[in-house]
Amino acid sequence: MSTEQSVRLKTAHRLLAAYSSLNVDVILSNLSSDFTHRVLPASLGMPARDKASFAAHAGGITSVFSKFDMNPQMVLEDGKENAVVVYCKMVGEMRPEKGGGEWANECMMVMRMSEDGERVVQ
Repeated sequence: MSTEQSVRLKTAHRLLAAYSSLNVDVILSNLSSDFTHRVLPASLGMPARDKASFAAHAGGITSVFSKFDMNPQMVLEDGKENAVVVYCKMVGEMRPEKGGGEWANECMMVMRMSEDGERVVQ
């Protein structure tokens, strides 16, 4: 069994690591120019974001933290759908002016990739 990761998996892990930088440009560097961000379930009624709207959203979120990590607990690759699904534990430290203290949460992400697997499209 090969231990070499596919391009899709490398891209997914690169994006997860980018969140730790708390740098919006580093996060955006992993996204395609036609990137779309959706929050599920759809019943929440949150509108889809294009890359520019996501950049503004990410800037607001990253400004809250002095430290942040996405810790993948499960990573599944679907070659047929050109996607990677991850379950992550998120841990961080909030900036004192934002309330301070430790923060923890969990998320599921479905990342649909560009045809070459180098960028996240959705």
